[in-house]
Parts: sequence; structure tokens; C-alpha cells
Amino acid sequence: MASDHPDAPKQFGIRLNQDTMELVSEIQEFRRRTNQSTTLAAIVEDAIRCHYNRLEDEGALYGKK
Repeated sequence: MASDHPDAPKQFGIRLNQDTMELVSEIQEFRRRTNQSTTLAAIVEDAIRCHYNRLEDEGALYGKK
């Protein structure tokens, strides 16, 4: 997983804290199990989609709900 690799932050060319790397690893593992792409772009898209959906559900977005 991403967080298991000693150069994990470098593999993406960005610096992420340990907690974030653990989240990336969890998403990578899920995507691997479900035969989906494990690129950073795919993981970021998942995270943004989930966060957006949560904000929408909470009515936090202007013009929504």
C-alpha cells in the first residue's frame, strides 16, 4: 500500500501526512479489490466525490437542497 512504501510521498511527487497516506492506502486497496484504477487521480476523484456528496447531503452547498 502507499503508506507502507518508505518513499510513498515521493511516489506521487507530493508530501502527504501519515494519516492522509493511510486513507490513500485504504482507497487503493478497495479499488484494487474491485478491479479499478489505483492512480492518484482516481483516488483524488473518489475523495472529492465523497466529500462533495457529504456536503450536498448536509445542505452545505449554496443552491442545493
